[in-house]
Amino acid sequence: MIGRAALALAALLTSSAVAPPGDDAAPDRATILANVSTALGATATAYHETEETISSNGVTIVEHEAVRGESSRNVYVSGPFHTEDGVDRGQAWHQNDNGQTILDQPDPHPPTPDVTTDTVRRIHAPIEAYVLASLNAKGYGAKVYVDPSSWQMVRAEVIEPNGTVTTTYDDVHLDHGRTFSHHSHTVNDISRTSNDVRVTAYDLDPVTDDEVAIARPLRALVTFPSASGPVTLPTQFVGGDIVVRVTINGRGLDFALDTGASGIVMDLDVAKQLGLPLYDRESAVVARRFTTARTIVPEMHVGDLVMRNVAVQLVPAGWDTSSSVKEVGLLGFDFLAELGVTLDYEHHKVTVVPDLDYAPPSDPHAIPVEVRIGDGVPLASVSINGAVGERWILDTGGAGTFLIFGYFASRHPEALRDEHHLGAQSGAAIFTGVGGDFVALPYAIANLQLATFDVTDIVGYLVITKGSYDYDSDGVIGAMFLQLFTVELDYGHSRVYLVPNAATLRQMHPLVK
Repeated sequence: MIGRAALALAALLTSSAVAPPGDDAAPDRATILANVSTALGATATAYHETEETISSNGVTIVEHEAVRGESSRNVYVSGPFHTEDGVDRGQAWHQNDNGQTILDQPDPHPPTPDVTTDTVRRIHAPIEAYVLASLNAKGYGAKVYVDPSSWQMVRAEVIEPNGTVTTTYDDVHLDHGRTFSHHSHTVNDISRTSNDVRVTAYDLDPVTDDEVAIARPLRALVTFPSASGPVTLPTQFVGGDIVVRVTINGRGLDFALDTGASGIVMDLDVAKQLGLPLYDRESAVVARRFTTARTIVPEMHVGDLVMRNVAVQLVPAGWDTSSSVKEVGLLGFDFLAELGVTLDYEHHKVTVVPDLDYAPPSDPHAIPVEVRIGDGVPLASVSINGAVGERWILDTGGAGTFLIFGYFASRHPEALRDEHHLGAQSGAAIFTGVGGDFVALPYAIANLQLATFDVTDIVGYLVITKGSYDYDSDGVIGAMFLQLFTVELDYGHSRVYLVPNAATLRQMHPLVK
């Protein structure tokens, strides 16, 4: 918690703003920030800090942080779950709860910022404070409250479509030359939980190289059979979904192979039926609001592959893909991260090899797509009518050809040119995602470009359900687009290959037979 109030304030509110007319006089933003920095005191060049978070859903998380200069490492322990993150000499990284270490990959360019209005004003109720706000046209954004006498941050609000996260800070005292809050209380309308965070230790001890180094992977999650060579997974191709048979406790279950899932996901009710323990129950929103939790699955079999002691996210999945298939889970990043994967939509076949054995396709028509997988999903740059978004998810579980999220729409309204008035003629469409149904409007887009592949006059959908997919991704390139190709995943080299199917190749090159 040390220093984060000032850092959050500086990062959140950087432009200049003045008090609105009629309000009590308030210093300008730069003056407030300078006073906050002075009140906190100089940041130590090296320190250890321990925090304990106790949440209303019964979860306790202990965080151990080591900081030395610009490098840091945080270790989080919560029951059977262990995760880490940090920065080592400028390289950000994280380790997930299945022990896999991932290097975070920044976007090629800074994202186009949301248009916000920044203000500074003085209030007297419910507390005495200067309020620094940065809000967009819909009123979403952040507010920071600074005490005018101590110059400490006493409250922060992050306002989003699905609710507000409000944190209050207290127990401010001098500790090893730094004056900061040692306790905070957060009410999270999004997860519908509250928690208390307390600094239990802060020491200016020397910090070693190992303490801030990138964490080594704890294990290989996926075990291959002793025989070498590609392994064919037990799959069905149903509509746009790739359905994989997974066996848990002797029970066969249908999971979607989903590049848009940042982990391994299973239906909450199925976990209960299997007698698995539930941890960290809370509310969340993806397509719609739902209840989520976590569990540890002792053993999962995917054909000849085996995974043991698997950390799994639990959501209300379980929908009928066809009369013979009921999907109750997603095989996402944690399963795919250690593999080279070939998704052959044309011949309805999925083969995998260990990532070190993967070789790129030799097909001369293969299209290499550079992706960033630090978020647990393959993010690519895509141009829609000339507007480039760098956070498009290549999503085998995504609905339709492509979905446009509010993140892209708010930054590039000029790209949403429904030249054929398709939305007005066809009306809204209903899709199903994690949490339930959501509504989207069809758009006839003149041009879409992904790597060297150009598509003209393609129909996509703009998500309009409030709060659905409210995060910093531009949208998804979905299964109806990806099934035009054999898709090869080479996450180890941050690359996806698109090899045109026979029909697609004939459209691209009419003389090809």
